Amino acid sequence: MDKIKVGVIGATGYAGAELVRLLVNHPNVEISAVSSKSFEGQVLSQV
Repeated sequence: MDKIKVGVIGATGYAGAELVRLLVNHPNVEISAVSSKSFEGQVLSQV
């Protein structure tokens, strides 16, 4: 089965960060993009 590619908009907010936390461990999901207006250009793990 192919993984579902997802993107998370607002990944540095509370809800977005929780969504990323849940999806990163999901066996059928590949996070292909994340975005954040207030932390533009920074690596998600540093935020």
